[in-house]
Amino acid sequence: MPCKLNARYDFKNDNEEAPEAVLEDICTQLNGITKAFVKGNVKEFEGPIESYHLLSGMASLAAAMGRTEQVDIQDELGEIGEEASLKFEFFLSAPQIPNYKYRILFLEYGIRTYPVKVVLEQGIADELNGEEGSGYIYEPESRQELEELLIRVIDSKKVTDIIQDLITVSARRLRKQTKDMSRQERIDYYNSRGMEVHKEIQAKKLQKI
Repeated sequence: MPCKLNARYDFKNDNEEAPEAVLEDICTQLNGITKAFVKGNVKEFEGPIESYHLLSGMASLAAAMGRTEQVDIQDELGEIGEEASLKFEFFLSAPQIPNYKYRILFLEYGIRTYPVKVVLEQGIADELNGEEGSGYIYEPESRQELEELLIRVIDSKKVTDIIQDLITVSARRLRKQTKDMSRQERIDYYNSRGMEVHKEIQAKKLQKI
């Protein structure tokens, strides 16, 4: 007689929108609010997202020669593979300042999606926590908690000041680029920029349908 499994699975639960999609929504809003002078960017990231100790070559050799290493078989069990953990970076950029990038946070999550790990830039974390040298790692338990944290980050004084500085410098460079244009050419130029922002926002909305 075949055994019967008792588990029941939910195939409709899409409660948890992918964390990077939540970030992308924030980026779309930011791009519109700043009239594309400042862009929020979400990119996949490879590499460590937390502080770690790095041994020099000699230190590594000495450590290897001086001790044995115990292997825990549990390391070979559980989640395995590249998809076990997804990592992203969130940073600001400005089209008028091509080589500039301000990385605000790292984000990491596994197959269960939530809780998600958010590693914030220290200065932003200090402002949110109200003290210097505070903890900078957050673990939102749901989409709502993640969104609330992201809004606090974007609305923080530090990030607001950075965005304002980028807008100011970008506007100055743009004025320099358009100073020899006629009034109508300048109007057409700015209108075309506005259309680019609108098209980008609409394209992202369509991707979610």
